Amino acid sequence: MPPSSSQATVTGQALRRALIVHSGGVHVLAAARSLHAAGWEVGVASAHGEIAHSRAVRRDFSLPAPERDPDGFVAAVAALVAEHGYDVVFGADDIEVLLLSARRDEIGCVVPYAAHADVVRAIDKLALVEAAGRVGLAVPQTEVATAAALAAVDGPVVVKARLHWDPAAGGSARHLMARVCAGRDEAQQVADQMASAGGGPLLQEVVDGRLSALSVVVDRQGRLLGAVQQWSPRLSGRLTSCRAVTVPVDPELLDGVRRLLDEMGWWGLANLQFMSAPDGPPRLIDLNGRFYGSLALAVGSGVPLPDLWARAALGDDVTPSGPGRTGVRFQSFFADVARARRERRGGLVRDLASTLAHALGAVHPHADLRDPGPLLAVLRDRVRERRPSRGSDG
Repeated sequence: MPPSSSQATVTGQALRRALIVHSGGVHVLAAARSLHAAGWEVGVASAHGEIAHSRAVRRDFSLPAPERDPDGFVAAVAALVAEHGYDVVFGADDIEVLLLSARRDEIGCVVPYAAHADVVRAIDKLALVEAAGRVGLAVPQTEVATAAALAAVDGPVVVKARLHWDPAAGGSARHLMARVCAGRDEAQQVADQMASAGGGPLLQEVVDGRLSALSVVVDRQGRLLGAVQQWSPRLSGRLTSCRAVTVPVDPELLDGVRRLLDEMGWWGLANLQFMSAPDGPPRLIDLNGRFYGSLALAVGSGVPLPDLWARAALGDDVTPSGPGRTGVRFQSFFADVARARRERRGGLVRDLASTLAHALGAVHPHADLRDPGPLLAVLRDRVRERRPSRGSDG
């Protein structure tokens, strides 16, 4: 049995506990592993999935779905905090971040975000590009999808929601996905669907180029505690990184990001995504103020972003992390296999062979020799998905 909260210690100090509320996703596993490695006791809670197979997770809980029962969700999180003594609670997707931020006074422990108005402003895609433009960062042309703007569409355009979920309006859709539309008719259809689901649709210029990201942690005083930069040579069907590699941090881009975070009043973790055309500067397309899909790469490069964030949230005098190692590779293997089957670069066999070769020596969201449970669980589930049922005729 573990020691009680009053007795538990790590290197002579009281054991600290972190709770991550989530909807599934490999970024939760990476965050839990990083916090556990730094001496935290980690709990996870969700209505949509579990990562209880990980040695990094001490407790796994079920919660009401926030998109269907926000009051029940908040009450359940507060009860877990009171019962198990969590010091800090993180949201792992926008809906959890927004709801925890809006109702932070009811949670009973540190909710590690800026003032709620600043949280909404940073996650709001239109407010984000407007703030970025004010501080000198390049951004794609973005506007509200009004009838006039939709009528003027002439060619491909990205339709995205200002917020994936609005804590003021509610709604049962927990994540309104952006979509690249071929032209006016498709853009109109997607914008209508998005509006019906409670989202505020935007039209954004399509930027062809290379996806990159700069992830940082800053404390409440704006002091930089850690930074990792990466670019992605392969993207999944959802335009997320199924391969990525760390590169040296661009000091000019970092200066612009710090100006942006200061402009928005943001502190904590920020994962900023950019598209870089061959003939232009990186253009900011998104900010994730939460754990993100390729978080394992930052941790694998030697920059423990989750621990830096958690300790800053509790008011520790945190020593900034040194620069991460460059050339560290990341692969989301199953997403990369799906990409290879779809893209078939040089032919299916060659692309699959490249995918397998890339797996060697890369950081993976599931695979970790020190924590094999999550990968074994994924492999088991995939075998079950492909196994015919006993009542099947085929």
